[in-house]
Amino acid sequence: MAIITLTTDLGLKDHYVSSVKGSILSQLPQASIIDISHQIPTYNIQDAAYIIKNAYPNFPKGSIHIIGIKAEQTSQSSHVIVFSDGHYFISADNGIFSFLDSPIEKIIELPVSISTFPTRDVFASVATAMAKGTKMEDLGKIKENLLERMPFRAATMGDMIKGTVEYIDSYGNVMCNITQTLFKQIGKGREFKIEFARYEIFKISKTYNDVPEGEILALFNSADQLEISMNSDRANSMLNLKLNDSITIRFL
Repeated sequence: MAIITLTTDLGLKDHYVSSVKGSILSQLPQASIIDISHQIPTYNIQDAAYIIKNAYPNFPKGSIHIIGIKAEQTSQSSHVIVFSDGHYFISADNGIFSFLDSPIEKIIELPVSISTFPTRDVFASVATAMAKGTKMEDLGKIKENLLERMPFRAATMGDMIKGTVEYIDSYGNVMCNITQTLFKQIGKGREFKIEFARYEIFKISKTYNDVPEGEILALFNSADQLEISMNSDRANSMLNLKLNDSITIRFL
C-alpha cells in the first residue's frame, strides 16, 4: 500500500485538513497518510518546495505526495501528476517544480475540474486511485512541459560566492542556497569570511553548541546547506535576516 503525504497551506485551525484526510479514508480506509506540513505561509510555493524537497527523499520510492499550495485550476495552471526520483507528486502546475531540484521523468495533465477545494475534491481522489494501483497514464494525458519559474541560485565570482536566504525554519534558523559542495569547490581549504547585513563569521561550526548561548554561528546542516543560526535564540529576528537577503562568502 502506497504512502500518501500531505503538504498544504491549510493550517490547523479549520476543518480543511481533516476533510482531505476523510476523503482519502472514505475511498481507501487502509490508507497510510503522513502529514509533511500544513503550516506553509499562504500561497508560498517557495517555502513549500523547500520543505518537500528535504522531506520526500526520506520516504519509500513509490510514495504519493499531495501538494495543496495554490491548488486551484486556472487557464495557466492545470492539475498534474509528476513522476520524479521514484516518487509521485500531485499538484497544480504553478511553478513549484522549478524549486524542487529533482529531474522530471513524466508529466500527466489531469482533466479540467471545477472546484474551490481541489486538494480534497481532485488530488485526494487521484492519490487514492493511484494507491489502489491505477497507473498515472490512465488518469489524464501526457504533458510535455511544466510552468517554469527562476529560483535564485548561488553564483560564483572569482574568490567569492554570492547566495541568498532561501528558507527560515520555526526556530529562526536561516537556510542559505549555498551548498557545502560549492563551498569546498571554490574555497579549496582557504580561510574565509561570511558576510551578511552588518555581520561577519570566520569559521564553520559543527554543532549549535560550538558557541556560547546567544552567539551567532554558521554550519552546514543536514540538507548540506549553509545555515546561519544563534545558539538558543532566533537568528532571523536578532540579525534582521529575511527571505532573499544576500549572503556572501569571500575566500582570503
